[in-house]
Amino acid sequence: MWEAVGLGQAEERVYRALVRLGRGTARECTAETGLAEAEVRTALRGLAGFGLVTAVDSGARDGEAGADAAVWVSADPQVALGALLRRRRTELDRMRQSVDELSAEYREAQLRDDPGRLTEVVRGGTAQYARVQDLLAGTEKELLTLVGPPFLDPADDSLAPMQRLLERGVECRAVHAAEVLAADGGWRQAQRLSELGERIRVLPSVPVKLVIADRRRALLPLSTRADRMMDSAVLVRHSALTDALVALFEQLWERGAPLGAMDAARIGDGAPSASAGAPAPDDALLAMLAAGLKDEAIARQLRISERSLRRRMSVLLGRLAATSRFQAGVQAVRRGWL
Repeated sequence: MWEAVGLGQAEERVYRALVRLGRGTARECTAETGLAEAEVRTALRGLAGFGLVTAVDSGARDGEAGADAAVWVSADPQVALGALLRRRRTELDRMRQSVDELSAEYREAQLRDDPGRLTEVVRGGTAQYARVQDLLAGTEKELLTLVGPPFLDPADDSLAPMQRLLERGVECRAVHAAEVLAADGGWRQAQRLSELGERIRVLPSVPVKLVIADRRRALLPLSTRADRMMDSAVLVRHSALTDALVALFEQLWERGAPLGAMDAARIGDGAPSASAGAPAPDDALLAMLAAGLKDEAIARQLRISERSLRRRMSVLLGRLAATSRFQAGVQAVRRGWL
């Protein structure tokens, strides 16, 4: 186990023996560990080099003389081993940086020799779905997505891969098109993702569906037509192209409005609200208005008629002393409802 900090099994056994003894000679450590005396002496010298033990010449003990008379004392494990761990962690961080630099050089050389390595065409919906799952499983730090139509699967079980990703501590940010939120199940699914930890912003539309894993790999459809998007997609590997796609995402992210925070399970059920002074139905309505959904879509998500929605809107605007949606949004932000 201690190989991780550069110590062998013999050194570990001798150090543990000294910790138990408090102090001892090489012969006493030999008796305690059952190792050969020569192996113990070698281990003690190694431990001394790491600062884990110190030799103290305290005179002869039990007939020992000269070098045999040295008494060895163990250092505090918390201090000495902690220092080793920090040193090794620093070395690993430097190694990680070196690996990244070498990988960048390798990719540059590969692209010079064969630019075709930069991209890979993925054909068919099944293959695209499998590649998305591969991207999610391989993401280590950050996932960026642009979510636009067509909205494929509103089922709760379709969120399982994203849930596993968020549980691993991966930072996930997404920009949703309002059209996606307006689709059947779209609002509830976005709210569920928000509850799981994904940060979501909303725009009236997004230019392309896009998945970017760790800013190194990106997947996007080759067609902009909704009815052709599942025909083929392109996987782009780390290059100036992925950097450009990341820049596109960041620009859209800055322009997007944060998704209204609320519990999706409360939509239309009349449960108490966490917002100050706003009942749960108003929470839902305000969040959807802020996301840019149209009346028809809001009514469908709230499972009410458009006539009922207009009445609720009238009540909400009256409570906020507003005469328009825009004024309602401003007042809601001022009151901390959004």
